Amino acid sequence: MSEEETPPVAPEQPIVPAAPASPFNSDGTFVDNWHTMAPDGYEELRTDKTLPRLKNPWDMARSYVQVRKQVPLDKIPRPSENFGEQDWNEFYDAGGRPKTPGDYNIKMPEGFPADRWDKTKAEKYQNLFHKIGLSQKQSDTITAANNEDVMATLQDNAQREEQEKVIVWDNIHKKWGRAFDQNTHRGNVAVHVGSNGDEGLEQRLLAKVNKDPDLLELVSNLGGKFTESSPFESPSVPTPGDLKTQIDALRADPKYLSKDKTIRQPIIDRISRLTEQMLPDKNV
Repeated sequence: MSEEETPPVAPEQPIVPAAPASPFNSDGTFVDNWHTMAPDGYEELRTDKTLPRLKNPWDMARSYVQVRKQVPLDKIPRPSENFGEQDWNEFYDAGGRPKTPGDYNIKMPEGFPADRWDKTKAEKYQNLFHKIGLSQKQSDTITAANNEDVMATLQDNAQREEQEKVIVWDNIHKKWGRAFDQNTHRGNVAVHVGSNGDEGLEQRLLAKVNKDPDLLELVSNLGGKFTESSPFESPSVPTPGDLKTQIDALRADPKYLSKDKTIRQPIIDRISRLTEQMLPDKNV
């Protein structure tokens, strides 16, 4: 190398200030870009653009208080797919779930038929309500609605049964006609014989028979077998079916078709009398 040649000069390196050891200045304020010093585990804070506006811990505290006023600490968290059993229990409890299933205290409502109340089912629903986290108010609302539905169904069924019974009574009156009292007596005889001298039993059975037309017809049929040679039997009264059989027989008689009025008229008169007997007695 000649004397005139000089060695190359290395470029000066920029002076990089040492990173601060603490996010705080000596006066307790935050250093610039203090959030970039967030340690591992808080990486998301290093790039957050809202944090630089906080200049000291008191700004941070004020910001936190303002947020908590808008979102109370006791606010129920919104369920998510990541909720575990403990999360759900806390959610249910915060929503008003009683401490135990028995605290729902589901009881038979006033006026509810005792024979239709199922205590075991009530306890089953208390357990279910607690499991799915219903509040006391929700439980009371569902229980009241269910009881109203059951009562309405029972009332509808009772009305339907009463209407059906009216129809059956009407049919048996038409079927027996003027023989209604006779056939009822036969039923009483059957009850008397079947009670075997127990007057209390006889009275209880009669009370039931007099309310149920099907039961009345049953005991009447049995009574017809008991009274063939019994002092309880009253003079026989033909039923509408018996009368119709007699009328059909008269109409099949050749004399009914005779052109001689003196021969035909007695049969016509007999049919007329039998037809009148088929009409229900106004006093029945």
